Amino acid sequence: MGRLFYGIDELLKQPSFPGIKDPTLVHYHFRPARPANLLISRDPETGDLNFASGTYGPLTDRPYTICLHLHSSPHSARNLAAVGAECVVALPGKDLVRETWIGALSLPRGIFEADVAELTPLPSQVVGVPGIAECPVNLECRVEFIRELYGRTQALFLRVVGATIDEELLGRDRLSVIGEFPTYEVDDATNIWGGSIERLGVNGELLAAPNFPACAKAGFNTDMTEWVADLLAEDYLSEAESARLNTWIRDLATASGEIRDELRERVTHALRLAAWEQWDHLHAHLRATGEGG
Repeated sequence: MGRLFYGIDELLKQPSFPGIKDPTLVHYHFRPARPANLLISRDPETGDLNFASGTYGPLTDRPYTICLHLHSSPHSARNLAAVGAECVVALPGKDLVRETWIGALSLPRGIFEADVAELTPLPSQVVGVPGIAECPVNLECRVEFIRELYGRTQALFLRVVGATIDEELLGRDRLSVIGEFPTYEVDDATNIWGGSIERLGVNGELLAAPNFPACAKAGFNTDMTEWVADLLAEDYLSEAESARLNTWIRDLATASGEIRDELRERVTHALRLAAWEQWDHLHAHLRATGEGG
């Protein structure tokens, strides 16, 4: 199997591949699926509500922040041009594909797209903008930071200040939920006239993740010394081996120059062997490098 390289000029022109007629097929490999959202905001001058379709990305957990990019939603960009402006980010399921598409139409200022899509406003608890009742999850947000990008895109950093969720989702297993919600923007479909329409998709499978001993018992976001302690407690490492590995990890934080490079390679190889559960090789690595360090 070979590898294809596309320079940035080719990417911007939606690169093609011999024998493939779909102009978006290659392009969308470089733009992976993004969670879809319906954005509700209020016109600061007229008080009219606006509804727009787009995608979002989570940023931080504490506080919970998300990022939106606005390049084809001039009404939303105007409504959310000030720090502190309020909005709701509603997350649609696969039963709202047409409604999501209607939200992407370029309708006149003052027309509430949700009315056209026959969606029901949902009163919010914290912000003064409603959500969408048909969406399982509604995130109530305030604008924290605005960044203009390259003269045509506005990036909005939003702090989530509250959220509502349909109780019906809470009692279901995760696999059944992700087959319906949330939806993701996955590609464009080209019609017979050469026009393109965004297509949405959902997840359909849950893949097993590695567990202890390939990571700490408490999970992946755990200090390395806790992982080493777990390995010691379950006899994957001896006292001497765990002490040696902890020493390397501790010394790496303060080392510099060639010593740091050497320690980094030692620790990297040790953790690689542990992550892939190659215990005999790990014992040999700790033993061989233990004499000199």
